[in-house]
Amino acid sequence: MKTSSIAILLALFTFGQVQAQKIYSTKAATVRFIAVDDKDIDATNTKVVSRLEANGKLSFIMLMKDFSFEMDLMQKHFNEEYVESEKFPRGFFNGQITNIKSVNFTKDGSYPIIVKGNMQVHGVNKAMETKGVIVITKGLPKATATFTVSLKDFGIGGLLIKMVADQIDVEVVASYQ
Repeated sequence: MKTSSIAILLALFTFGQVQAQKIYSTKAATVRFIAVDDKDIDATNTKVVSRLEANGKLSFIMLMKDFSFEMDLMQKHFNEEYVESEKFPRGFFNGQITNIKSVNFTKDGSYPIIVKGNMQVHGVNKAMETKGVIVITKGLPKATATFTVSLKDFGIGGLLIKMVADQIDVEVVASYQ
């Protein structure tokens, strides 16, 4: 009887620990990029899947073909010539919010964060670090960040990029459930 009581207490404790690790997710995060030197190069992907764990683990995955441009021709060039969507269909980010202890998921408010991780685009992995914000509203987080990347760092080239837009500003917005 004593052994089974200990086993039940241990199971309840373990279950409580698992329950305490809240995981938030969305299938509708937004990633937008805008060329630093040419504001006409602007695309948005609203089908990005993201997961945020209360311990600070953060991930994003997106299909490159889901970026939409105002001009169909730009979208075609983007997929065929620049990111080569057939060959490299997905972009990824896996990282950690390094100051996650400063975020109170039970209290509405705005919390500055620092994110470190690995981004993979065009088959190239690159370590990244950026600042962002998590806003908690009624217990649900919304994460935002803006950062600049160099397309050359990801092996993305081409005449247009050499002439117009090596640097792009990336905006990320994820409202979690």
